[in-house]
Amino acid sequence: MARIKRPRYVCFFTEDFPFLDIDELLRGRVEELAGRQLCAFSILLGETVELSPDELELVLATPSEDWVDAEDEERSRSLARRGVLLVDDDDGELAELRRRDERLAELNWNLESAVYHFASRWRGVDLREDAADLPPPGADAVREFVDGERVELPAVERDGQLYDALMRRRTTRSFDSERPLSVGDLAVVLRYVFGYHGYARLFGEITTLKRTSPSAGGFHSVEAYPLVLRVDDTPPGLYRYDGRDHVLERLISIAPDEGRELAAQFVCGQTYFADAHALVVLAVRFERAFWKYRNHQKALAAVLMDAAHLSQTLYLVCTELGLGAFVTAAVNNADIDEHLGLDGYGDGTVAVCGFGIPAAERSPFDPVFEPLTRD
Repeated sequence: MARIKRPRYVCFFTEDFPFLDIDELLRGRVEELAGRQLCAFSILLGETVELSPDELELVLATPSEDWVDAEDEERSRSLARRGVLLVDDDDGELAELRRRDERLAELNWNLESAVYHFASRWRGVDLREDAADLPPPGADAVREFVDGERVELPAVERDGQLYDALMRRRTTRSFDSERPLSVGDLAVVLRYVFGYHGYARLFGEITTLKRTSPSAGGFHSVEAYPLVLRVDDTPPGLYRYDGRDHVLERLISIAPDEGRELAAQFVCGQTYFADAHALVVLAVRFERAFWKYRNHQKALAAVLMDAAHLSQTLYLVCTELGLGAFVTAAVNNADIDEHLGLDGYGDGTVAVCGFGIPAAERSPFDPVFEPLTRD
């Protein structure tokens, strides 16, 4: 007899949907009924599944802390394959789901954060398939948003390289496909954005490292995985950047004609970003961050801020070098993780940034900003 228990990392909800009353429709009257569907989001599968009332009752009656004998083994295995029960056996698929649940608990994932992260973890998304233009807000909506009490601040203007870089910083969506990026520029971006520049001992036991961007708890849990496409003296491929020793460790070699397609897959079909000379996958080592922030509701937000800090630093370094840069969270996390050998639980992709030599002709997707006057 199989033993079962309920996974901790699953949530349940109901979804109402309207449909026509067929009996009333046959009588010539249109009446709407509300149907209700029981659903569960399985974090172990990253999927929403439908449940019957009897199935929900069985799942809720099963403890999450102790293994118990399954009274209905066939139904229990069916629910386990849908990620809402665990079965204690050696079946490959079911054993993997049990391992994932144990891994989430071991890493101190907060339940609410796990729901958000795994519900928004994409696979095989191509934004070109569902592109739709959103209408701009009307004048009344804009006026309502900006009206209100105003406090006039003194006019200030600052000079210097930092302020100049801030004013010139922008997102680039058109890169020069004829010229390769120099390996020197690649090295500068990686070192000054993702490299380590110092260390300190805390309490005589923990070593904290220094980067040029802040990090929650000083753990710097975001790792950089460059996808090099067109860089002098650097074979195209997917690499891991070692920020301590300032070296690239090649994980996958890529044929020159296959790199752009892989990059497009990574960024959900945003081909203007796939034209960059180098892309950098930002992957979080959740184990490193959650070691301190155990089962913490803000732990995921903190590591996402880490990735955001790094992307802005990348923009500024690239601006100083005369390079174009971008960052996007519209990425196929699950597909990227498979290429990098990440399991998505202990470590996983959260964003992709990139850079390269801007094209002479600006992309039609890039707005042209005029100076803002306050007269």
